[in-house]
Amino acid sequence: MSALGDQPAQRSAGGLFGSLPRVTWNQDGPWRRQMARAFDDLAADCSSNAEVEPRRTGEEMALHLGIARAQDLTRNRPRLVRDTVDGLPEDRADFDWDACSDVLFQDHDVLMLFDNALDGIEQPANKGSDQRRGSRGDH
Repeated sequence: MSALGDQPAQRSAGGLFGSLPRVTWNQDGPWRRQMARAFDDLAADCSSNAEVEPRRTGEEMALHLGIARAQDLTRNRPRLVRDTVDGLPEDRADFDWDACSDVLFQDHDVLMLFDNALDGIEQPANKGSDQRRGSRGDH
C-alpha cells in the first residue's frame, strides 16, 4: 500500500490492489487503507469465532477475493491445503466454495464490478457505458 501511495494501481503490478476491479485503481491512499481494513475486520471476525458477515462493499470484495484465493489454493496447492487443515474436524461441505459463497452473501452484486464487459460504466462520457446502462444517450 505504501509503495502505491496515491498512484493508480495496475493489474500487471499484481498484489491485492491490482486484483481489485479496474474502477478502484485510481483510488487514493486513504481509500486503500479502508480496503485493507476490510480484510483486517474479516480476519478479526474469523479469529474471534464471530459470525462472518460482510458489512460493507469493501468487505464483500475482500471476502469474494478470499474465497477465490482459497479455491485456487485447493486446486493448485493441494498439499499445502491438506497440511493446513490437518487435525481440523472434517465436514462433507469442506471445499464447497459455491455453498460457502451462498451462505456468506445476501447477494453477489459486487461481482459486477469485476465484470470486464461492464468496464467503463462509471464514466458517463463513455458512449459505450450509455449503451450498457440502457440509455439512448439523449440525456
